[in-house]
Amino acid sequence: MFRESLRDYMLQHGLASTEDENDIDEYFRQQQNLYVHLEQTANEDWVAENDHGNLVGWARSIERDSHLQLTHFFVDSDAQGGGVGRALLDRAFPLNRGDQRSVIATTNTRALSLYLRQDVCFQGMAFSFYGEPHIREFDSGLDVEQADASPKTLESIVAIDSKVLGYRRPTDLEFFMSQQPAFLFRHAGRLVGYAFGCDGYSAGPAATLEPQHLPALLYQIERSACQAGMDSLWLTVPAAAQQAVTWALSSGYRMDPFYEVLLAREPSMKLDRFIMTQSAFVW
Repeated sequence: MFRESLRDYMLQHGLASTEDENDIDEYFRQQQNLYVHLEQTANEDWVAENDHGNLVGWARSIERDSHLQLTHFFVDSDAQGGGVGRALLDRAFPLNRGDQRSVIATTNTRALSLYLRQDVCFQGMAFSFYGEPHIREFDSGLDVEQADASPKTLESIVAIDSKVLGYRRPTDLEFFMSQQPAFLFRHAGRLVGYAFGCDGYSAGPAATLEPQHLPALLYQIERSACQAGMDSLWLTVPAAAQQAVTWALSSGYRMDPFYEVLLAREPSMKLDRFIMTQSAFVW
């Protein structure tokens, strides 16, 4: 159902063609570990069935440190408009939960009209950039190190991440650390940022205490993509992260027509200094 819903959306908006079936399957294969992680750490996970026992809807959310995020929401096209979506959201994204609440949404107007009734509002957009990675010379004034996958590294990343996003999510950051190389950035010995580099398809997340340091993080992500032998790099960047948007456009990256709408209850996330995960389903 997840795959078919995504496929239908991409076809409707001209983001894919009927010849792209293999690409969609490959995307699912490469993101499988993340989907399993979200399933295993979900707080609410609901499905809807019709009278014949067939699956017609699915909604899932994760809760991290009183931040409730809706990660997946799909309703079969034949069941839309009949109240299935509202019933799923009432269970998976209940209004009485979460000091902060967020959704990374597509531009599907039916879904958006439901989300906007769930105590969230518009906080911005996120763009996808793609291009060929290069190893570029860049003097950022920061010291960078590839960190080992240790509890000390995890706590360092959690500390930066929580200052930028406003909540702690060690469960997710530990997962990223198990899948991708992790880099720490320091200025005059002080930890100022982190970035998860590339391992296969995925890149990010990355965060820094000061927006002007974002290019340094992106240069390192790009370098890791080259070292991993990738001939294409995809980055998901909040529109508010002006330093990152400028870097991508001036470095030869192209903007994909697919973009996300960022919704949240409170404008507490400092998205001007943040790079999202490649998958649009979690920050």
